[in-house]
Amino acid sequence: MDDLGGPRFKRIRLTGDRFEGGRLPVDSLIELQRYQDVVRKLAEFEWRRDHPEDELPADFAGGVGLTIEKIDEGSADVLLAFEQHATYVQYQVEAQDAADATIFAAYSHTPLPDLPSVPSALVAEVREEIADIGESLVNGQSIEFYADPADATPTVITVETRREARADLMLTDFFAEPEPPTIAPLVEKRDESLVGRITAVDANSTKFELVTAQGKVHGWYRENTELLEDLRAVLNSANEGPLTRVTGELRSKNGEPQRFWRTHIVELVEFDATPAGKRLTEFAALPSGWEDGEGEQISFVALEAAQEIVRAVGADVALPGLFPTAEGGVLLEWASTAGVRSVEILADGLFELFEMTPTDRSGVHFETKNLAEAIDFARRGVE
Repeated sequence: MDDLGGPRFKRIRLTGDRFEGGRLPVDSLIELQRYQDVVRKLAEFEWRRDHPEDELPADFAGGVGLTIEKIDEGSADVLLAFEQHATYVQYQVEAQDAADATIFAAYSHTPLPDLPSVPSALVAEVREEIADIGESLVNGQSIEFYADPADATPTVITVETRREARADLMLTDFFAEPEPPTIAPLVEKRDESLVGRITAVDANSTKFELVTAQGKVHGWYRENTELLEDLRAVLNSANEGPLTRVTGELRSKNGEPQRFWRTHIVELVEFDATPAGKRLTEFAALPSGWEDGEGEQISFVALEAAQEIVRAVGADVALPGLFPTAEGGVLLEWASTAGVRSVEILADGLFELFEMTPTDRSGVHFETKNLAEAIDFARRGVE
């Protein structure tokens, strides 16, 4: 792995008498070539999706290429290094993920990844190339694919396992209508925000590392280089750095956030070190779908307005109940035997004010965009 989590290396181990002593026969190099070709094809597709009007750069193939870094003794234990041209590294990362996921699925007999919106012709071509990996093997030999060089359990290709995997990979519906070529991402991505601490920034490759409560997430800001100063301003250790909210096009794998393909905004999360401030910080960290898969992320507009109201009323009014709303807002509520008073701040900053007393069960409701008016209403909170 490189400093910011990119898959810098790929480990492939060839076993059997033919490979003892770290020998790598020339006719076995085709196996490494096939893997490289799959990654290149997928990376090229992703690049063309982002640059539909441009010619593929002449150095693209080299920038998404593999080099034999070393061969360890014993069996031919090969450590391959991705060239990782700074401009193309994100395409290589996405393509390698897709290739590795397809190999793993084929040999573990689990459903093959869909590669959403990729033309069926390219899917078939990639799967056929993967099915050909291991063609040079004979009985007693194997190829071990490690998703990460440090992994203990590889995907093992032998003459026997390849026969079954190949049947899955080459299965085709001949009656399906061919899909027209499209320019679409290899994987589904969506705009999302995550809260954590920025612990590493690489200005040369326009990458950064965000440590969240769930783990590390990496990202690129290549198309918004002006964000470099924002990232540097919050850069620190995972323990001491300020909470930061990063918004961009997020890629998730198996339901877990993995990396920001593009980064739009980097915002400092600053709330008071009070019970209310801590509660608002929790709201800022809520992911989309936090409420039974439906909740919107809480907007900074609503969070900041909530803090302003709590600060303004101070000790004059009891601390309200604070609740996130599924629409991305914040609800402040005061309740007692005298009645209920609430201020709901919508995601766009509109205030919905509501008051109900025991003698007026229908209550009074009105809206305002004026923060001062919302604060004045809150100061009359139920005692």
